[in-house]
Amino acid sequence: MPPLYFRSAAILALLVPACALTSAAAGPTLLYVAGLLAIVAIVHNSARRFEPADWRSLMPVMIALCAPLASVLLTTAIVNGAWSASEFEKFFRFALACPICWLLLRAPARWLQQVQWSLLFSALAGSIMLVVIMHAVGLGRGTVSDFGGRYNAVAFADLTLFFGLASLLTLPWTLSRWPRLERWLKIVAAALALYATWLSQTRSSWMLLPVFGLVVLLSRAHWSRKTKGLFVAGVVVVLAAGSLVLWESHSSRMQEVASDVEAYMHDADRDTSVGIRMQLWHASWLMFLDHPVIGTGARNFRANLAELRDRGIVTPLVASDYGEPHNDLIAAMAGYGAVGLLAMLCLYLLPAAVFYRRLFSPDPVIQVGAQIGLLFCLGYTVFSLTEMMFRNMRSVPIYGVTMVLLFALTSVRRPHPVVTRPDAVPQAST
Repeated sequence: MPPLYFRSAAILALLVPACALTSAAAGPTLLYVAGLLAIVAIVHNSARRFEPADWRSLMPVMIALCAPLASVLLTTAIVNGAWSASEFEKFFRFALACPICWLLLRAPARWLQQVQWSLLFSALAGSIMLVVIMHAVGLGRGTVSDFGGRYNAVAFADLTLFFGLASLLTLPWTLSRWPRLERWLKIVAAALALYATWLSQTRSSWMLLPVFGLVVLLSRAHWSRKTKGLFVAGVVVVLAAGSLVLWESHSSRMQEVASDVEAYMHDADRDTSVGIRMQLWHASWLMFLDHPVIGTGARNFRANLAELRDRGIVTPLVASDYGEPHNDLIAAMAGYGAVGLLAMLCLYLLPAAVFYRRLFSPDPVIQVGAQIGLLFCLGYTVFSLTEMMFRNMRSVPIYGVTMVLLFALTSVRRPHPVVTRPDAVPQAST
């Protein structure tokens, strides 16, 4: 295989997490360029037979990334009027990460390990952007979507916190000539990400902290039972103290959750932040019960909401202003039924299972990469419970490309035997 292929693919893939929060156009552009390059490389390899394709090693990734697209195609084939070009393109982008993964598996692990700089850059860039936006006069959390990757405050804070904690996981790696500076940059990035997330007044982002604790605990198989118990107790104390601080802080918006739920239960005000989500989730559940196997198609969500408004289940505000349920899993259930839910679970949990198994590799590079991968997949799972992380198509490359990059990094490299072409002319020995 000519090195230009996997060298270029590695560069393009490493740029995706680095540009995640700073550019709205970079992710899709890098995905399509890297995908086209990978397809050309696969065709070239098939024609010239440089090495065996070995698609079996990609099977978990291929199932995970192609399952959402398959659910869309199945629903479209069965349900009249369910076709949505935007939904097809969005899930096609997931599938396009499969050939990219095939090419990245040919790249040396030491190249892919440079992902730590992408994570570090995004942690620092996202944190600084949030701090500036929240402190600037005339701006605030409502204007976050006007900058950088153009995500709302919730998704932006979610990703910023992930990048900060992922940078902290790379502390065992030293990839520069200044190990002390490198170490402090990672610690500062994590601390700054925590501060920026708190400043953004985003509540659901904090769900990543217990996931981070779980990943650290799972990766410490060599710890004694007593040490694990002390660690769990420490995590519980930290989370309890943090929850208390957030609850008492008026800027955290945590106390609003209780008042919003109470208002919703007593029909006093259903159009609060939490109340709107509860209406959308209830409506989505009813849509799922009406068509539990394959759903009605995501494009019909607004029309279904209008019908539920007429029945008094959702308010006019919800029916007119919202076209998705603020939850990727529930959205899959409403739009694509049990098939869609299974597809989304595959997208998150199949790679998570692979990364979990790789936590126990004797290779320290694979260990750390697997920790980041597990935090990434489980983090997206919990983030998707209160926010649609894939609301728009430009968010897909962040998950698809970053996941296959970490999958390739944590894969054991085996030498690929060279296949001799039938038309090759043997050279005379000297």
